[in-house]
Amino acid sequence: MPAVTSLHLEKFQESERRLTPQRRAVLKAFLELSQEHPTAEAIYRAARRHCPTVGMATVYRSLELFVQKGIIVKAPTLNGTARYEMNKIPHNHFVCLKCGRTYEFLIKQEPVVDRDIKKDGFEVISASMIFFGYCPACQE
Repeated sequence: MPAVTSLHLEKFQESERRLTPQRRAVLKAFLELSQEHPTAEAIYRAARRHCPTVGMATVYRSLELFVQKGIIVKAPTLNGTARYEMNKIPHNHFVCLKCGRTYEFLIKQEPVVDRDIKKDGFEVISASMIFFGYCPACQE
């Protein structure tokens, strides 16, 4: 089972928020499932193994708090159901149109930012591309 790392704990120590047993269970569950870009429902089912009293509303609030703290980010999806992933180096995504699975690919070069974005006063913090198509398993 993945441990809650010091990096995760530092994010909470920087704020007034406590890492309660319920939040710790949600974070542990997310870490266990992080390679799968889990939904809140999947995280809830896994979190209940660590803390049987955790509720679905607590999972949603905890995930939003983790997003605010920069620990996790929402991953792109096909159907609008929120999925979560670690906040890590920039990368692109491929979403399968048949099975809905999200795949990650490292960015080999710096993304090109449209000049109009900067000219119009927007500040780009990060960028990624999302590719849609069929994964090898769904092509068969």
